[in-house]
Amino acid sequence: MNIREWTMRSSTGAIPGVFLSFNVVVFVVYLLAFSSTEHAELPPAGHLKPLGWHRVAEPGVDTVDVVPEPGVFFEDYVRKGRPLLMKGAARNMKTFRLWNDEYLRTQFGDLEVEVEEGKKENRSRGLWTMRLDEFVEEYQQGDIYMVASVPTEMADEVELLRCLLCGGFTERLQDAVIWFSSGNTKSVLHFDAVDNINCVMDGQKEFFLVDKNEKNSVFMDHPDGSFSSVDVDHVDMYEYPGLGQVPWYNVTMQPGDCFFIPYRWFHQVRSAAGRSLAINIWFVHLLRFNYNDCMAKGQLPEFEPLGQFQLTSDLEQLRGEIANFIDELEESVLKIQDLPKLADEFEIMDQESLKMFTILDRDKNNQVDLDEVYSCNMKDIETQAPGLVRMYNSGENSENDHDEL
Repeated sequence: MNIREWTMRSSTGAIPGVFLSFNVVVFVVYLLAFSSTEHAELPPAGHLKPLGWHRVAEPGVDTVDVVPEPGVFFEDYVRKGRPLLMKGAARNMKTFRLWNDEYLRTQFGDLEVEVEEGKKENRSRGLWTMRLDEFVEEYQQGDIYMVASVPTEMADEVELLRCLLCGGFTERLQDAVIWFSSGNTKSVLHFDAVDNINCVMDGQKEFFLVDKNEKNSVFMDHPDGSFSSVDVDHVDMYEYPGLGQVPWYNVTMQPGDCFFIPYRWFHQVRSAAGRSLAINIWFVHLLRFNYNDCMAKGQLPEFEPLGQFQLTSDLEQLRGEIANFIDELEESVLKIQDLPKLADEFEIMDQESLKMFTILDRDKNNQVDLDEVYSCNMKDIETQAPGLVRMYNSGENSENDHDEL
């Protein structure tokens, strides 16, 4: 019944006056409420939704079916900081072919591995160790997650892709980590101060990925750990407004895929329900590539076992961070006037930055270039500028250990 019919029926007594008055009041209240709602400010796009709901993902993540040669990988992806999805790159790896639950239980069951409580990462829970065979028995029913550096006994079955086998990558391997769960895991939003190749052996992983150049939009409210406290399932866009505008990329990995995540790119990772097994290789970010090394090695195999190589020390990661800091300066040279900025970047006292500068400036020309950084004996930094090493190890680097990708 419309308003006109309503009024006419009332005038003929078809609707009692009291009933008419009540309905008129209701109607007026409805109009006021509708008007108020219509003009009320809508919440920001993606508010209280999972990461990525604020806008459509950007196109542009390169996908290849053949693993690139090391030189191409360095020039096109590592140096330029571009992600790369390598479809099926791990399908011939031993870990892909052999590492089912029964194999892991019988071959490596007595090894002690690190386990986390909770498959939604929040960085407040501790780690504990348990035997691998015990974990295999429990992980399908429990809210637990194996996050462990590859034990020495398993290193010969973990393999490096061809793209890492020359040019300097194998001299800068920082860690290799196994991620093993029953699925439905969720990491925090974070970045790593190293480059990273992740290979999925079982299950599916999905990445929310943001270019490192968008750092002003991605608020890392735990800077020492390089991660954000944002609830990745219910993003508060009022508390984290930058996340409401930032462009992002979506990458979905299937079993056998490998994905290169560039140095300092922000990312958050989810695994689908069901058995999930992945291995990632962290390596110090390279600014220079050794082509002579590749020429000397000639034709490279598809893979080489991790056990053939030594992991580098934290000092090499610190060298990489110093080199990257200098590379971003004007002319890629560190000068005396840059020392306050360096002290802020590494959260050290001014005298520590001066000590480091003095050690690095080998030709005593009052400036430091990349050649001097790469030729420096990092043990000199450790002994003569211990505050720098101590601060670095207690901050970003130590928190990078075993971040969910």
